[in-house]
Amino acid sequence: MSETVEGGSAPDRLAGPSEPDELDRLDEQLIALVLLRARQARGRQSDRRASGLPVSPLARENAMLRRYTERLGREGTAIALAVLALSRHR
Repeated sequence: MSETVEGGSAPDRLAGPSEPDELDRLDEQLIALVLLRARQARGRQSDRRASGLPVSPLARENAMLRRYTERLGREGTAIALAVLALSRHR
């Protein structure tokens, strides 16, 4: 899937009355996925900490930042940083 978010097509921008319901569902799915990713990342961090390894491999975080930036642009970087922040042990 090589789709980007730059502006969208005319039909996307002129969506009809059902748009809010679909957007609400998509938001709930996004939130659920972010929470799932955060739980899994924290589990990996605990495992790495218990093994005496660095908690977060920087190469993996940098690769994630690049993926988000390539697909979503500058805003993707901000999203990736927020996801990483939510995924860190508190």
